[in-house]
Amino acid sequence: MPLWKRKEIQKVSRHRSLILWALSASLACAQTDANIWHEFGLAQQTQAAIGKTHADVYRMNDVTGAVAAWEWQRGPGYRTCTLETPFCSTDGKRTVVVSANYLVAVDGPVAKPALNAFLAALPNRHDTSLPPILSYVPHLNLVPNSARYILGTESLKGFAPQLAWLKPGFEDGAEAQVADYKTPSGKPLHLAVFYYPTPEMARIHTAEFRKVPGLQVKRSSVLVALVFGGATDQQANALLNQIQYEARITWNDIPPPSPIKPLYQLLRDIIFFSGVLVALCFVSGLVYAGIRLYRRRYGTLEQDEAMTTLHL
Repeated sequence: MPLWKRKEIQKVSRHRSLILWALSASLACAQTDANIWHEFGLAQQTQAAIGKTHADVYRMNDVTGAVAAWEWQRGPGYRTCTLETPFCSTDGKRTVVVSANYLVAVDGPVAKPALNAFLAALPNRHDTSLPPILSYVPHLNLVPNSARYILGTESLKGFAPQLAWLKPGFEDGAEAQVADYKTPSGKPLHLAVFYYPTPEMARIHTAEFRKVPGLQVKRSSVLVALVFGGATDQQANALLNQIQYEARITWNDIPPPSPIKPLYQLLRDIIFFSGVLVALCFVSGLVYAGIRLYRRRYGTLEQDEAMTTLHL
């Protein structure tokens, strides 16, 4: 076989290998995205039109999944947009917004009133409380739009592959938030904050995390924070010191009624019925007096019914 033909065959073979590698990588990425959507609780995906603008509508099982998907879908260049929801980001060309258990991604510019009306008309909307871990992620030196919510192994593998081999207890109800933080050297710090249902579960997993080399670990009640990615002790401690759990208690019992209100109602009823009784007595007296005057005038008043008047 001629040398030139052999080189052509090798070139075609290399091109074919590159194409196959790109296809396999694309399929693997698509499969990973599908697994993350499933883990976040995607119930239905549809497309809609808001005026002349196209929108992808994702109905999630709850608000937690919608917020997790919103953090995932916003890009590095996104900024906060002004809508009737705190979870809205845009880069001028694409807007990603959370409304109750919905995530809506709009491609192109859209008027605020039209988008608000569209969000309000979404069917099967149900609002629940936000995940408590959102309030414990430090904001000082946070890289914009770097926070990612983690609900299981698929999102952990997608957003923090350095920790993908850990077993942090997702099957027991653990949730996490990962984020990047700026440093003077320019190399970002990687932080993961795990939220556990009980302090005992957090204590057990803290002991396991501390066995892993390269992890800086801190526990605060039900929170376990990890700094990873080659941070110095000083950098890690400065970031971990910002993690502090504060218990928040919501009291849903109905408070006892005020004792003043029943007394006020009783006094008001006494005055009302006393007034009614006085009015009845007055009307009865007038009726009785009228009857006697009528009978006296027309002579039907009997002798024994006459009134004796003393002229003193």
